[in-house]
Amino acid sequence: MRFAATHKAVSYLMVTTAFVMLMLTGELPLWLDAVTLLLIGGSYFFDPQQHPLMLGRAYNYSLYALVTVVSLLLLGNAASADAFWDGGLRVLCLLLVCKLWQRRHNGDYLQAYVVSFVMLLGATFVESSMVYAILLFVYVVAVIWTLTLFHLRREMEENYLLKHLPGRHGQAAESERVEVERILNSRRVVGPPFLLTTAGAGLVTFVLALIVFVLLPRFHVTVDLPFHRRMLPSTGFSDRLELGSHGLLRDNPRVVMRVELPGQRPPASLRLRGVSFAHYHHGRWTQKRQGEQLLTVQHGVAAMDASGVDSVRGRVQRAEVYLEPLDADALFTPSPGKTLSLLLPESFGGLSGLQLATTSDGQVVAHGRRSPLHYTVLSLPDVLSDSQTDDVALYRELSPELRLRLRSLALQIVGDANSSAERAERLSRYLSQNFAYTTRLWKPSQEEPLFDFLLTEKRGHCEYFATALAVLLRSLDIPSRTVNGYLTAEWNSFGQFFVVRQQHAHSWVEAQLPGQGWVIFDPTPPQNSSPRLPVLFKLRQFFDGLDMDFGKYVLEYDVLAQQRLSDRMSSLFPRKAQPGRAASPDSDVQLASWRRIAVMLLGLTTLAVLLWLVLRRLRTAQVQPSRDVTEGKGLLRQALVTLRRRGFVRGQGETLQMLSQRLVDASDPCAPPFAKLVELYYAHRFGDLPLDRVEVSRLLREIVTLAKQHPPRASSLPS
Repeated sequence: MRFAATHKAVSYLMVTTAFVMLMLTGELPLWLDAVTLLLIGGSYFFDPQQHPLMLGRAYNYSLYALVTVVSLLLLGNAASADAFWDGGLRVLCLLLVCKLWQRRHNGDYLQAYVVSFVMLLGATFVESSMVYAILLFVYVVAVIWTLTLFHLRREMEENYLLKHLPGRHGQAAESERVEVERILNSRRVVGPPFLLTTAGAGLVTFVLALIVFVLLPRFHVTVDLPFHRRMLPSTGFSDRLELGSHGLLRDNPRVVMRVELPGQRPPASLRLRGVSFAHYHHGRWTQKRQGEQLLTVQHGVAAMDASGVDSVRGRVQRAEVYLEPLDADALFTPSPGKTLSLLLPESFGGLSGLQLATTSDGQVVAHGRRSPLHYTVLSLPDVLSDSQTDDVALYRELSPELRLRLRSLALQIVGDANSSAERAERLSRYLSQNFAYTTRLWKPSQEEPLFDFLLTEKRGHCEYFATALAVLLRSLDIPSRTVNGYLTAEWNSFGQFFVVRQQHAHSWVEAQLPGQGWVIFDPTPPQNSSPRLPVLFKLRQFFDGLDMDFGKYVLEYDVLAQQRLSDRMSSLFPRKAQPGRAASPDSDVQLASWRRIAVMLLGLTTLAVLLWLVLRRLRTAQVQPSRDVTEGKGLLRQALVTLRRRGFVRGQGETLQMLSQRLVDASDPCAPPFAKLVELYYAHRFGDLPLDRVEVSRLLREIVTLAKQHPPRASSLPS
């Protein structure tokens, strides 16, 4: 492995890993991700030292001018709240590409390293997933490789490398300068043992950090950082909903939340209620809230409706919701289900600006939430709300013109049905059987787009179906409201949870029926949800499961989780009660603490021993000479013994070439074969040439034969 090529490869691995970590956060536009990756890859194959044009001043000035112009374009709108953050990340991409296309010496590499580290910090502020943790490990290993080789390269470039040669005919020793490029292209500076050793050091560092992370006492510390993950677009979850504006959600696979149902058999699909709308006018739905009621969070519990809980305690269901940052205040709850209480993390009350409230229609909102949130919903299934509503007239509102035009159509559809339940069922069935589902938007031809949907187009997405059913029900004086949320059937078998994506956004209708309360009706035709590529779908589920585990066991590792882990560790070593002596709770706690410390010390000792064995094995593999080198040294040692008997003892600091020259000066008959032997040995030892054993054996026999035929003079023998 050539030194320069290895240094270049690990440097690109380091900076590319940092950029990929930043790219996975979703903070950069897709076109910038693609262009940056293309330019990073292209710069790898264009070395400035091999292109004289890239070494000139004109190239540098042109590059700086391009950086200035593109930076101004990438900064975007400086007046927006996220201008500094968005513009800064984009300029970082530009600086990284600039330095990679201008890497003329070691300092350019160092500046690229600094930019990659800033990218890593930016990704750390906003990203938290298992993929991020894996890439962080790769980055740490690449940093160890890169900085070590960077230091060696700097020493090569900034110092004079001299090669010392013996003096000729009694003259002083000579020296000549060695070309740096020759050293950079050498294959003997670094090799696989170095890379394996440093990678092992990075792995050990991660293991030690994991042990410290698990055993270090946790504290309730809440820090509200100024940087957060970019809010996912909450299309359909605003205070106003307009028909024909959100028909492309089916193309967005971004994960919105993950939902666990502990102790329950997973249903075929999961419906999550977000926000409901009461007032409709010309294709627009808006909310008409009677005011919000603030909820008090005490010890992580927010009680909403605890009336009659004792009588139905066995029917209460639990849903664990892991919600990503959304550009909406809604907290989603399973539907149908009457929410009784919410369980929130201890840190929820410590974050400034957070307020939890509930509305009269059962919606739960969290104002000021900007980060992921894990909350638990305790609900009573199959119940939406009480059978009576305070303001039923609110859900019967309809303009006289719209009521007049739609009532005749609704009566024609329901036929001879008299009950409200049967009328609602026939209207829902009519829409799902006679209308087509599509995400392609069409332009309304009149002020009321609902008439285009019902009379002309007869196709649309879920918001059209829900709006049509709700308005038709109101024309028959049946209270109704549209509800926006999510409907998912994607069950992750690896992690045992439901995955909710942006493409699962859905709208349906809630109608109030006599004696039944609020009942769900979904007129949207069912869609084929089977994956097109099952292999890729399973792979995506696997990584979703990793992200879920990373969030549960790493990001949410707090005091309670540490206590549960401690209890599990203590249960591995049950204590036997002594007869006649009551167990002391304090002594049990102390014993458990000592056991944890003992386990920690045993683990650290075992890890240190394994590390020492691995490093020793790698060092032995690195410094142990090859079989050819060992054999060559043995044959050379035999020749030196023969020459010592002739009076030519190798002096301290005397090289083999100097000894060979001394034989030539003394006109010894063994000088020619010994010089040839030294030349072959040097060619193998320092020139990576294979050892010619036949020729070396012949030269050794010739030296021994000449030594016997020409005995040394007595004056030359050692005294």
